[in-house]
Amino acid sequence: MNEQDLYNQRMLQMMQQMPQHGEEGYNDVVAQVDFKMSDHPNPKKARRKNIKNAIKALQPMKRSFLSPRRYWFGGKYAISKPYQCVVDGTNCMNADYGDLFDQYFRDPHTMQLKPFKAWSGVVPGSGRQLQGTYCPQHMMLFHKLMEWIELEEAEADPNFFQRMAKKGVAFVPVKRQANAEEEHPLIIKWTPVFIEAQKDGIQIVHYTNPITGENDITMLVFDNRTLAATAPTGTVLKSMDMAQYHQVIEQMGKQQ
Repeated sequence: MNEQDLYNQRMLQMMQQMPQHGEEGYNDVVAQVDFKMSDHPNPKKARRKNIKNAIKALQPMKRSFLSPRRYWFGGKYAISKPYQCVVDGTNCMNADYGDLFDQYFRDPHTMQLKPFKAWSGVVPGSGRQLQGTYCPQHMMLFHKLMEWIELEEAEADPNFFQRMAKKGVAFVPVKRQANAEEEHPLIIKWTPVFIEAQKDGIQIVHYTNPITGENDITMLVFDNRTLAATAPTGTVLKSMDMAQYHQVIEQMGKQQ
């Protein structure tokens, strides 16, 4: 039994000792985050309080001052596994992140797999990157935190248009004409498949007609070298299994 299994077993035993969870049949523990939103009547002050409380709630777990490992190099923080939540230590191997997976576990430009590592100061760039991640509940809170910070930064620059005007930049609203040419129904049907293939790093090759300049042939190329570092998704339209994700990240780390 590995360290994570021992941790989960200990958590289950602690939960089963509680009267409200005494019945048998539980085989896993997931975290439930109870975050109280600010009810301040001023939206700006409410958002700033939410930011402060969210950063506090997302602080990574630290080892006790009495633990000798705390004073080892890099031993201040308790979580050291890439599949553990840095806040509560829960196992994220079988977690479901939904739409947040593509946003935080893939490169935004290439859509290739990219491990999400939490920061010791919570906000990206604050402190140092840790080895652990967030469980889905804490990832949702982190996502909200990023939205609040983005709004805060946008409102912190009220003179944006004036500064752009001094540089000779003007913003003019335009109405773009929609493409009148309708796509073939088969193209519409198979477009999601090509999008998923692109996310998984499968090469898409286009052959252009040398006379008309239009795309004549589009092909999916399954390169074994690429597939070795790509997680299978069961079916192309389903979310990636987190256990497969961590296996691929581990393989990619070994190849590097």
